[in-house]
Amino acid sequence: MLARGKYGVEYNPKPLDDDSSGLGWVVVAVIAVALVSLSWTLVSRLRSRDSAPPEQAAATEAAPSAAESASGSGGDSGGAAAVAVPPAPPIQRASQNDIVSRPPKLRNLLMKLEVAQKSRDIAMEVATIEEIRALPGSPAADKDDELARRLGELNVIRLFVQKNKQWVSEVVVKRGDSASRIASEHGSTLASMRKLNEKADLNRVKIGQKLHVMNHPRFNLVVHRRSRTADLQLNGKFFKRYDLATEPKVSIGARTWRESANLELKPEDRAELDVLLPKAASVTVSEM
Repeated sequence: MLARGKYGVEYNPKPLDDDSSGLGWVVVAVIAVALVSLSWTLVSRLRSRDSAPPEQAAATEAAPSAAESASGSGGDSGGAAAVAVPPAPPIQRASQNDIVSRPPKLRNLLMKLEVAQKSRDIAMEVATIEEIRALPGSPAADKDDELARRLGELNVIRLFVQKNKQWVSEVVVKRGDSASRIASEHGSTLASMRKLNEKADLNRVKIGQKLHVMNHPRFNLVVHRRSRTADLQLNGKFFKRYDLATEPKVSIGARTWRESANLELKPEDRAELDVLLPKAASVTVSEM
C-alpha cells in the first residue's frame, strides 16, 4: 500500500491483523445464498402447480358446467325439464379383425354403430341396429341376440324417458276426463300412463292439464317355445326381448295377454309387460 510518509511517498504494507477484506466475502456469500433460496422457491412453486392432483383440476372444470346446467334447468320453470338419458348397456365391441372380415355393407354399419355408441346418439344407434338386423342373408346372425337386447333397452328409454312422438301423444284434460278414461280412449293402460307422467297426480287431474299417453299402441307378444324367449312387437316392429324361465306351457296359436298369465317370466319383466300390454293384447306362440 502506498502512503505519504515522513520522506515522501512510501510503501506501507497492510498490517497483518487487518482482515477487512473478509467482510466482503461474507457479503458475497450472503447474496449468493439469498439468490439460491429465491431460485429454489420459484422452482418449487412451479413444480407444485404442474403436479396438482387431476381430481382438483377435474373439479375446477366441472364446477362451471354444473352451474350452467343448474341455471339452464331453472331458467324456464314453465318449460319441460331436461331429462338425462341413462346410457343403456353397450354392445360388446367387435375386434378389428372381426369387423374387417365382415361383408362391406355390414362392416360399414358396425363402424357406424361404434360411432353412435361413443357419441350416445340413441336415434342413430337404433336406426343402425335395425338396419343391421334387416340385412338380407342375416350376415350378423351371430350378433343378432345381442343386438336385439340392446335395441330393447334403447326402446324403453325412448318410450318412457324421451317420450318418443311416434308412440306418445300429449293430451289436454277436458271437463269430465279422468286418467283411466284417457288411457282407455287411446287404447293404452293406466299403468303406462302413470309411468309416462310420474310427477303428476293422476288421481286428481285438472282441466287444462297436459298429460302424456301412448297413442293406440298395437302390441303383440310372440313367444318362441324352442328358444324360450318372447319378443314384444310394437306397431309391427320389434320392441324388446324377454327370457322365459321354462318352456311355455301354453299351446301353439294366438291368445290374449290375459290368457297367458302362466308364462314363466322374471318378476320385473312381467311387471313391465303388465304396464305395456292391455289385457286384450295378442300373444302368439310358435315352435321356434
